Amino acid sequence: MKIFPKFLPLVIISIFFSLYLSGCVNVDQKTVLKSDGSGSMAIKYWTKSSNVTGEELGVFGFTEEKVKANYTSPNSEVSDIKIEKNETTDSLIKVSLNVKFKDLNKLSDAKSFSKIKSSWIKGKDGMDFKYTLLQDTSNANTFGASDYKLNYEFEFPGEILSTNGKKDGTKVIWNKTVADLKEDLDFTATVKAAKKCGLFGIELPVIFIIGMVSMVAIRNRRRK
Repeated sequence: MKIFPKFLPLVIISIFFSLYLSGCVNVDQKTVLKSDGSGSMAIKYWTKSSNVTGEELGVFGFTEEKVKANYTSPNSEVSDIKIEKNETTDSLIKVSLNVKFKDLNKLSDAKSFSKIKSSWIKGKDGMDFKYTLLQDTSNANTFGASDYKLNYEFEFPGEILSTNGKKDGTKVIWNKTVADLKEDLDFTATVKAAKKCGLFGIELPVIFIIGMVSMVAIRNRRRK
């Protein structure tokens, strides 16, 4: 009985680190954004099986039911959920899914997006995009947090005028780690606004005016 108090600090430290490590998840998210703010995502996330003791870790579900519930909202719907798990000690449990959303500005309506803020609004030079991973110091300060990757790719509907990410054509990539979440992580871009075309742009009023002029000319000729 006298030995237990001697090892009590080690037990407490072990429990403390296991709780924090359980919140660390790798994320790979590829998003296609349309000009109207709607779009689709291909999402993958994974962690060690030993970290998962229930159906979810924070906002990340690890059963089909939890995944669907956490990503579904009036603004978003989920499909193609796939969960891969190996029972070997410390092996990975991987989740992949697709999400369709109606409005990027309302993405956080779903639980799994509750720790992000997103916006797609008209700005001075074009459409301003911002996607923020909110600060998470508890996990960011965890030992080994830099080993958990956060990879985000957004494909935009037009020319990218400026960004704080790595540009690749109409795509921008941000590569971070959980350790970077000591502060808010802002992903930003300004995208050239799409020009209106067809009969819903400048062509419609021009055609209307030409038509009216032609009708007047035809009437005048008939009167003569």
